[in-house]
Amino acid sequence: MIALLKRIEEGCAWFGRAVGWATPILVISVCLSVLMVHLRINTLFEWDFTVPLFGHKITMNGLTDLQWHLFAVMVMLGGVYALHTDSHVSVDFIASNFTERTRRIIVILGDIVFLLPFAAVMTWFAWKFMASAYLSHEGSSYDGLADRWIVKAVMPLGFGLLGLLGLARTLRLIVQRILTRGAVAEKKIGA
Repeated sequence: MIALLKRIEEGCAWFGRAVGWATPILVISVCLSVLMVHLRINTLFEWDFTVPLFGHKITMNGLTDLQWHLFAVMVMLGGVYALHTDSHVSVDFIASNFTERTRRIIVILGDIVFLLPFAAVMTWFAWKFMASAYLSHEGSSYDGLADRWIVKAVMPLGFGLLGLLGLARTLRLIVQRILTRGAVAEKKIGA
């Protein structure tokens, strides 16, 4: 059971590790934008067919939108990875004085009281937000990127993964606690 829960946690975090590919694309996009401004170029490429997200061309506004889109993907999926690796913001100077058992109890209670309800509510609203963008064919009104639902789809994905990771972590910590208590009880009986 613990191995399955750990695999679920790692599967959720995989998305955060995979989003690392967005960093070099973001850097290239920023460099292209700076170059286009200095050369006074508005349209970088045009084509005769429709490409998802880009439409029929890549413009200066499209590159600016792309930067925001990539940053949003990195934040939404990177947050799941940060939670998995315990590299998120926490109150370490207080927690460092607690025992391992106390820290685990705080994590379990924090996940149950705060993380899981927050992730559930945000997934629900983010799904509606994305569905609205999809149904209305939302896109840029200033010659930027089309198909805004694509980037908005990362929100329910990110919050859903965050909730799934929190649920798997909570269950794993509870099962580990139960098994640890059982091992201690057996040890006392055998002594």
